[in-house]
Amino acid sequence: NSMIGVCNLSWVEEFYANSFGRDADDFTSYVRGVEISYAPDVIDAVFGFREEEHCSVVQRHSRSYTDEQYAMMLHDLALPGKDWRYNSTGARARL
Repeated sequence: NSMIGVCNLSWVEEFYANSFGRDADDFTSYVRGVEISYAPDVIDAVFGFREEEHCSVVQRHSRSYTDEQYAMMLHDLALPGKDWRYNSTGARARL
């Protein structure tokens, strides 16, 4: 991954070695005696992730569209002659 850059592989190995096989799965590891939390809320804070209910992708997926809006999406996004793919319940699944 080009985003990672130079790192100390022995620290990475120590992190993984100390995080697996713990009796209490508390999202904690140790590197050189320093406690490191990798709990979901800590990761979210470090990377600036928003809570799920504020995520625009989740909101778009859970939103109900009208047939007219679906027709506009099909017109704007699909190749001529293509139609929606439907899932087993008859709901639009993808283009």
